[in-house]
Amino acid sequence: MAKRVADKELTDRNWDQEEESEEAGIFSVASEDVMKNRPIKKAKRRNLGTETDSGGTFKGFKGFSLCGAGCGGAGGSTVGFGNGSLFKPLPSLANGTSGLSSTPSFTGFNAAFETKTTSEERGNEEETEEPPKPVVNEVKEDDAFYSTKCKLFYKKDNEFKEKGVGTLHLKQVAEQKTQLLVRADTNLGNILLNILVQSSMPCTRMGKNNVMVVCVPNPPVDEKSPTTPVPMLIRVKTAQDADELHKIIKEKKAA
Repeated sequence: MAKRVADKELTDRNWDQEEESEEAGIFSVASEDVMKNRPIKKAKRRNLGTETDSGGTFKGFKGFSLCGAGCGGAGGSTVGFGNGSLFKPLPSLANGTSGLSSTPSFTGFNAAFETKTTSEERGNEEETEEPPKPVVNEVKEDDAFYSTKCKLFYKKDNEFKEKGVGTLHLKQVAEQKTQLLVRADTNLGNILLNILVQSSMPCTRMGKNNVMVVCVPNPPVDEKSPTTPVPMLIRVKTAQDADELHKIIKEKKAA
């Protein structure tokens, strides 16, 4: 079956038809007279000898070369072309482990977004949450007939120094005596002052909300003079509280 040539269109009507074979032409050699009248030109090769001697057009190309530390200054080796221009080498691309990637990476963006979100959440928590308050289990004095919050001071070198913050209790003890007890507002409830209200004990109303008594403090405020009377200033919350405390102490002194 003859080969169908490209200039014949293949359709559903001629797909099974054979192509007509073409007869081969006859090749004839021109005579010498005809050849003499035909112009014949020869192509001339330029710089043939020079290219052969020098090694060809690309002989001058030195390729890529690695230079020592002196080529690129203190930064290390550089890569140079044959024309002497230099540029720094790219990071290694071996085994596909290069830091360069054809696809964008959003790792840094995600990390920054998560950090910002976490910081905002913590900021909101700090704004809404109140600082924790210390829990103090106050030592109770169940037999006290009078109790009030106060701040205790003692006089030294002509000025009052703070002894501590606590609760003052007045208690009835044996022989119709009144005990004045001040416990610190701590879990241990350590004693700041523990005395008996004597009839000779001076008691004065001072300032807006203070009551001052002069006594031999127990525990002592001065280890060098433990039996020396010391002015003790009791500061309560309001003027009404100070008036009430002063009145009760005076009454118990007279008893």
